[in-house]
Amino acid sequence: MSMDLILAPGRAPGPFCILRRPSAGWRSLLLLLLVAVSALCASAQALAEDKVYRVGVTAFRDRSVTVREWGPTMDFLSAQIPGTRFEVVPLNLPEFEVALSRRELDFVLTNPQHYIVMETRYGVSRVATLVKHENGRMVNQFGGVIFTRSDRHEINRIRDLRGLRIAAVDRTSFAGFLLQYDLFERAGIDLDEDCHVQFLGFPQDLAVKAVLEGRADAGFVRTGVLEAMDREGQIDLSRLRVVNPVLHADFPFQVSTELFPEWPLATAPHVSIDITNRVVAALLLMPPDSPAARSARYHRWSTPLEYQRVQAVMRRHGIYPYDQREPIAVADVLREYAFHLLAGVVVFTLSLGVLYVRTDRLNMELQSSRLKLSEMAHSDALTGLPNRNLLDDRLTLALAHARRSHERIAVCLIDLDRFKPINDTWGHEVGDEVLREVAERLAAALREGDTVARWGGDEFVLLLDGLSTDQQLEEIMQRVLRAVATDLKACPGWQVSASIGVSLYPVDAHDANVLLKHADTAMYQAKREGGGRFVAYSGELA
Repeated sequence: MSMDLILAPGRAPGPFCILRRPSAGWRSLLLLLLVAVSALCASAQALAEDKVYRVGVTAFRDRSVTVREWGPTMDFLSAQIPGTRFEVVPLNLPEFEVALSRRELDFVLTNPQHYIVMETRYGVSRVATLVKHENGRMVNQFGGVIFTRSDRHEINRIRDLRGLRIAAVDRTSFAGFLLQYDLFERAGIDLDEDCHVQFLGFPQDLAVKAVLEGRADAGFVRTGVLEAMDREGQIDLSRLRVVNPVLHADFPFQVSTELFPEWPLATAPHVSIDITNRVVAALLLMPPDSPAARSARYHRWSTPLEYQRVQAVMRRHGIYPYDQREPIAVADVLREYAFHLLAGVVVFTLSLGVLYVRTDRLNMELQSSRLKLSEMAHSDALTGLPNRNLLDDRLTLALAHARRSHERIAVCLIDLDRFKPINDTWGHEVGDEVLREVAERLAAALREGDTVARWGGDEFVLLLDGLSTDQQLEEIMQRVLRAVATDLKACPGWQVSASIGVSLYPVDAHDANVLLKHADTAMYQAKREGGGRFVAYSGELA
């Protein structure tokens, strides 16, 4: 390989010395080495990045609103599952088809009708259902709304809309068209023939604005859209009136149709069962009214609901996968495919034993996984006690029983005294051990059938039912106070005590939330009195 010679002044032994400049071949080799090193660095960086999971969410309103509302939920999942990053992908209904066919989505959150279609076409499977909290009520259902301007006094019933202009989002929208279409059909009106329907596309806000601006006589939207736009200051709800209003107990929105289960979260078939289980566990354990839940205006998540009512509507209207198919003659199939069918029977028979063993093993793994998820959804991870979700269920059942039997119930909120110095002195691991020790003592101090749940931090809740006398309550409280105040095994020589607030049904309140609020007020009074005692709520503490 040739080299260029350069004369450099001032070098021994002569007035000039010879330096060698790399030839073009050497420079090319050096460049290739630099490129290879850069590629290796880029590969190492890519390996260190988090695994990205894309969650498609139906944007029934503006896409930016969808990203803003659901972004905190994605951040919550990313924080709960190390090494992952979850991203929200706002899509309209047709865009879901393209994204799923290209395997560009890992999870989907959409309306029930759309979920059933995607379950059939792409094999997605539901793993959780939204539970919303509106106006103090938990809501896991939704419906459709038919509305007009409040000054259209001639429009009062569905049949008054015959021949008029109606604004809707899209023919494939479950709560924005199909539910209303079904209602009109049962009223003897064919929307396609008897009305002039304008499909304006997403977001559903467009249908509301079309009615307010007089471009349509009536409109269709999902429940909650009108209230959300009013809350955001986009419309004045008093300018609109719902047609065919239906009252549903404990449902906080205006609605014109029957109610159906809320949106399901579903997982794509290529997502591993480990990631799916971790996502479900994180969502089920998400604290009610967390920042992520508040952002998307939901309360919490539940185990997946069934969607038979949705399927019934789809069957009535022949919507895929319940559209009609041409009948196939069995004799023609047997005659044409006799050899193939016989071969299939032989293969099936030979494989049956292996498949049975494999299926049995998979069923056992699935049952174990479901049991673990159920325990995680209802138990506190640190102490093993019932968590808030399970406490809510037990308190609801206890109140229902007490109303029938006219018995008293005590709701007791416990806060540990002198617990913070233990964390500061001994560390949080010892603090966690103290909480587990106190949880065991509380469970041992109660009667059979009573409930002790962890409320959060160093707070616990006792649910005592069947209290016949004040003396019985006094004995239980003293037993609990003594149990808590015993020397701690986790940090010898240290003790904690309990400040307990007690609220009684039906003396103090009839509602679960109010009972807990009164117990909290009484607990702080016990704190002010020096702790290590219990205080029963009275009106003077309010």
